[in-house]
Amino acid sequence: MRRIRAAIIGMGFIGRLQYEALCCLPGVEVRALCAHSTGQLPALRESFPADRYTADWREVLADPAVEVVHNCTPNKMHDAVNLAVIGAGKHLYAEKPLSLTAAGARRVCDAAAAAGVLCAVNHPYRMNAAVLEMRDRLRRGQAGRPLYVSGRYYQDSACRAGDYTPRRMPETSPARAVLDIGVHWADTASFVLGQPIRRVYARMYIHHPVRTDPATGREIAIHSDDTTAVMVEFADGTPGSAVFSKCMAGHKNDLVVTVGGEQRELCWRQEQCDRLWIGSQQEGNTLLLMDKASICPEAAAFLDLPAGHAPGWQDAQKNAMGAFYADILQGKRPGEPALYATLADGLQGNRFVEACLVSAREDRWVDL
Repeated sequence: MRRIRAAIIGMGFIGRLQYEALCCLPGVEVRALCAHSTGQLPALRESFPADRYTADWREVLADPAVEVVHNCTPNKMHDAVNLAVIGAGKHLYAEKPLSLTAAGARRVCDAAAAAGVLCAVNHPYRMNAAVLEMRDRLRRGQAGRPLYVSGRYYQDSACRAGDYTPRRMPETSPARAVLDIGVHWADTASFVLGQPIRRVYARMYIHHPVRTDPATGREIAIHSDDTTAVMVEFADGTPGSAVFSKCMAGHKNDLVVTVGGEQRELCWRQEQCDRLWIGSQQEGNTLLLMDKASICPEAAAFLDLPAGHAPGWQDAQKNAMGAFYADILQGKRPGEPALYATLADGLQGNRFVEACLVSAREDRWVDL
């Protein structure tokens, strides 16, 4: 089997999780790891085996042995690194958001199309087996005509005024709750419904306009959303709504996507990611646990363990990356359909965020 050599730029929280997922993929070797500073390199060498280590991400791109680069840098660096990876002729696995702006995301899409490299955006929730099963049932009409799509993404990392760090609330971003977690709901909902979001009507709230940095005692003015509530309309006219918040006490990573149809309602909850709730007016409600024997082949392909051995968050991450690397090994061309999120999906996410910003500012429906 041909082996693919990969590199990760940015070894913070998500970079380390992607490293662990890479180590589980057959035919993939971790060639290089890039830290934020030289001071981080000793700890990196001790805990994460690789062929080489650096604090200069440009060295990674100059390495001819590296075929795929994972961009796990802070949001403000995404554009520069993504464009440089593509310019070096390497395949790209980009952390979301693809860019801070739709214009930036468009430039990345155009560059990738011209270079002919394969690219993905890290939206792993769509690669849970239960989400794939939900998508399959909707495509086969088992829920009937979709009537309404709803959901939420709640976290509690910013409930108190003192819940501040520069990393958690970077004011270089035009939005926060909708940009950080709202795009995950938008991607997952669009994926299962098979329809992109066409327009939005949003309200954005800053619960603590001034926060206190616990490390310094300084007061910090906050300009990005703690909570965003949005009504949406999908391309086929299906309506929906969702709330994204960093200020919901007790909710750690509470993503919920629900599609209510004429015949059945289908609901997936990330914190119980191995099951699909199926509601029925006539037949009673069902909780379907993931089992290769009872789900569609497309979903079953992403279950590695027998029934009763529940998959988790990292399994979906591995599924998304595994599908991407399988396409590289098979020589798949850019633009062909994929289960994992592509650059086009990343661009749609940026359009979703910008439409929410304009809608909240101008108090009107805004097309994506």
